[in-house]
Amino acid sequence: MDVGEAEPHLCRIRGSLFKGNPHQNKIAVGDEVEIDLNVAEDAGWILSLLPRRTKLARRPAIGVPEQVLVSNAEILLIVASLRDPAFREGLVDRFLVAASCGGLEPLLILSKADLSTCAEITPIQELYSSLGCTVLVTSVPESRGLDSLRELMRDRISVLSGHSGVGKSSLIAALFPDWGIRIGQVSKKSGKGRHTTIMAEMFPLPQGGFIVDTPGIREFAPLVKPEELDKHFIEFNPFLGQCRFKGCSHRHEPQCVIKEAVSAEKITEQRYRSYCSLYDSL
Repeated sequence: MDVGEAEPHLCRIRGSLFKGNPHQNKIAVGDEVEIDLNVAEDAGWILSLLPRRTKLARRPAIGVPEQVLVSNAEILLIVASLRDPAFREGLVDRFLVAASCGGLEPLLILSKADLSTCAEITPIQELYSSLGCTVLVTSVPESRGLDSLRELMRDRISVLSGHSGVGKSSLIAALFPDWGIRIGQVSKKSGKGRHTTIMAEMFPLPQGGFIVDTPGIREFAPLVKPEELDKHFIEFNPFLGQCRFKGCSHRHEPQCVIKEAVSAEKITEQRYRSYCSLYDSL
């Protein structure tokens, strides 16, 4: 059956499906499940959850192991503006870690390019390109980068994520105007984005594939152990295992090769600060 043309069905979850693990994220957008459709009832039943190939997950609260936002996607589209609201490299880096942990290919979208200068865009574009991340510069008013983005999404399952107010819904509306996605305005008082998407939703794409639009996120804690965080900063990898102390956190220990690489400008100060901030939050 072609999933894009399949008839939707309302289904309930069997109470025994997650017996013994009440905190587990039961069903996420993108999950593949086995269902039982009983024509005599008003809804079917979800019988089992198939293994997840990939996932975008975060640590939501103390005592809850994880919150899976989206499963089985292929690309994580990280939308970040340079102005209105300002670029937040820390949040972008957290999404990159989440993509690495969950098996997703990251793609950084620098939105609202019409509000920024080349001098502002180029350093960010060069930094993340050097990390092996595809970077796409877009502008809805100028229709810049939209055709390239459509092509990158063709026949694939993509997740659209980012800080509130960076223009995710505007991008979707420009790419697929027939959908009528609601577009919000950045709060003039706080400068922070307003949430215009309140839940993750999956849409079939006209050219094939799917896109999942997620709510705007102001804070994001990827699901990773502190001692494993350094493996998900790609520029750290050539230096791992060379520090004097086993299990070095690369923050306060002496003779740390990572800190030496920062001093030698082989790792940027910006990314090292992101690593330390994320490590401390974990």
